[in-house]
Amino acid sequence: MQVSVIVVAEPDTFAHKERNFFASFEAQTYPRDGFELILVDGSSNPATAAAFAAFRARCPDLSATLLQGTSTARAAGNNLAAVRAGGGLLIFLADDFDPAPGLVAAHAGYHALNPDIDAAGIGTGLFPEHLRQDFFVRWMEDSGGIFGAKLRGPLAIWPKQYFHVGNASIKKSKFDALGGFDERFPYDAWDDYEFGLRWAASGGYSQFIAGAIAIHRHAVSLEERCATMVRAGESARVLEQLHPDQEHAWRAMLQRGAQPALPVPPRDAPAHVWIAYYSGQLDAAFRRGYLAALARSMASWPAHADAG
Repeated sequence: MQVSVIVVAEPDTFAHKERNFFASFEAQTYPRDGFELILVDGSSNPATAAAFAAFRARCPDLSATLLQGTSTARAAGNNLAAVRAGGGLLIFLADDFDPAPGLVAAHAGYHALNPDIDAAGIGTGLFPEHLRQDFFVRWMEDSGGIFGAKLRGPLAIWPKQYFHVGNASIKKSKFDALGGFDERFPYDAWDDYEFGLRWAASGGYSQFIAGAIAIHRHAVSLEERCATMVRAGESARVLEQLHPDQEHAWRAMLQRGAQPALPVPPRDAPAHVWIAYYSGQLDAAFRRGYLAALARSMASWPAHADAG
């Protein structure tokens, strides 16, 4: 089975592409002539280009392409790569996920056993133990707050209609039939969820692939997550406009209005106190982003829209 691994590059804050990322593809157990890597860089980062060039020099027998996208949006980058992809199976991988040696083989093996066009495979992206020493990082991962599903959770409760582009595989014919990702999403948020809505409505379902493991090299912090949640709030407004009849979980939070900000707990406060503080900060950031996007969309309405 020919496989195309698609990665949309983000600013390489932790320089892991120079140390781990490309080396992880060199170490794949799947035959080198059976897969290709397509990396899309919408920001034309010189460090990414240099790391890619060094990788190509070390590993000329592995098919790899660096595309310069015209947009930094993840949806646009993934679509660009999918058009260029030569494989019948697409694996979407987050750029801060270093694939374990058996990741490509695990995805390909799953689809070989399950040729159903509607099937998608989902792998893990787990923080290394040194990052999990931080309580906030452990809480985000174990609660499912990072990706919307508990990738360390029991398989018995796996959400069958869950799709995300962190570590997922789907047949190219199915992806193309659905028209790819909606490029109206400006950030790395809700674009894969929205695709998942259309995919599930068309009969799509996902299964967890235990062998498709990746290491999530991302030093998450509360400040970084709050900035992400602002962007997620903005993207949520896009999702709401595209699917106005869909029940969206954040509406209850918005209807409660702004909640009083909790003070920063003392260092020795119990875990539940810190979790309440984290949740409040993240909800407030999401609300700010959503309301800002809502105000912009309302300001763009024609002046006669409410007339009559």
